[in-house]
Amino acid sequence: MITASIKWNMTSAGALGEKWYGGECMNFRQILALLWPLFVDQLFLQVINILNTMMIASYGPEAISAVGVIGSFNFFILSVFISIATGCTVVVAQFYGRREKQQAALAAAQATSSTLLITVASSILFYVFADAIIELLLGVAEPLTKEYARVFLIGNVVSFPLMGVMQTVMSAQRGAGNAKVTMYFSTGINTLNLLINIYMLYIAKLGVRGLAISIIISRAVFGLLSILYMFAPRNSLRARFSDYIKIDLRLQRSILFIAVPTGLEQVFFHGGRMLTQVFIVWFGTMSTTANAVCTTINGFFLMTGNTISMALMTITGQCIGMGLVGEAKKYIKRASYTGTAICMLMSLILLPIIKPLLGIYNLPDEAHAIASNLVYVLLIGNPLTWCPSFVTPSGLRAGGDAKFSTITALACMWTLRVGLGYLLGVMLGIGIYGVWFAMYVEWAVRGVIFHIRANGSKWYSHNVIE
Repeated sequence: MITASIKWNMTSAGALGEKWYGGECMNFRQILALLWPLFVDQLFLQVINILNTMMIASYGPEAISAVGVIGSFNFFILSVFISIATGCTVVVAQFYGRREKQQAALAAAQATSSTLLITVASSILFYVFADAIIELLLGVAEPLTKEYARVFLIGNVVSFPLMGVMQTVMSAQRGAGNAKVTMYFSTGINTLNLLINIYMLYIAKLGVRGLAISIIISRAVFGLLSILYMFAPRNSLRARFSDYIKIDLRLQRSILFIAVPTGLEQVFFHGGRMLTQVFIVWFGTMSTTANAVCTTINGFFLMTGNTISMALMTITGQCIGMGLVGEAKKYIKRASYTGTAICMLMSLILLPIIKPLLGIYNLPDEAHAIASNLVYVLLIGNPLTWCPSFVTPSGLRAGGDAKFSTITALACMWTLRVGLGYLLGVMLGIGIYGVWFAMYVEWAVRGVIFHIRANGSKWYSHNVIE
């Protein structure tokens, strides 16, 4: 009786899912096969981030502040590298939609080579100017915070090339719908990073220096493994070695058509984000510490939305490649609605556990009070604004609409998040709360613009691949 009831419920859920999400491009089962590995990937990543922040908290607020600020800078740089990976995802997905798998493999090879060259050059540049970067980000911070930050920055900079290559390889696999591969690599690198962190912090007691060593080792191991995987027989995007060392202008143009606007968006968008981080540093160590903790919690909160966003790029790209524009528009809308509903559910889940959740960070009283208030802010702001602002443009980019997405994101970032954040936080003296409020205003405005764009026809009228 119980078994029959379970089967009936599963069958009903499957039928409902197929009715709501299934289509000619992908059925509901294929979409689930794409989503669940990406979700496990995001879940594992956020749990590791929370555990790492908890562990470094024992070294004091200066360590948390340094790791938080440099972590944001690290995310900024990696996001620029990921712009190439994003172009790779879209091109591979559209070729897969056309059933041109060999061209998809060649595109993955071209993107991987480009990423390696750019990341090596970037690492050298950031290593040379490391001290200037620290002064720019933490000019008024305490000397100990700056010392920790420099050590952590160098660890990240040294590891950029292989991390960038891994991101591109995994993005190519997502474009082909091979989400399990990305899950294995992501969970692997984060598990190794966590285990080394435990040794470095609790046994070797190396503090922030230990975190830097851990990052270098884990990224080096899995960066090399990702390169080897590209030549593995089971890899559906396998290409010849010669495909990595020659330049295919046609494929490079297709990749850069998405990558260049996306890269510019990442530079100026996260540049603006880093500028708001500087505002927060002006408010003192307690505000900087609270912001680092709440940013980590926010990442956990938004992991489902990020999962949907990544999957949508693959689904929409393949729909456009098959010429199924109506189906692509359907997926963009329903992905945004689904993400919003899940964000609301996450708020209800996190609401009763805010106090014990913050308690594990062992924050000073002042930082704890600020963090408590910010968590309540994010529980309200995220469900209302995040998905229309971030999930919807993923679908637009998959149709080749990267230029519009970039212009919109940058205009909103610099007028609202930076400009309004400075007005409220610094000039009017509201502090960190003014900066966070400005962020949600920016997301809300941007979301409305992207929603209007998705209902039109211009976003899919681009010829990404020839």
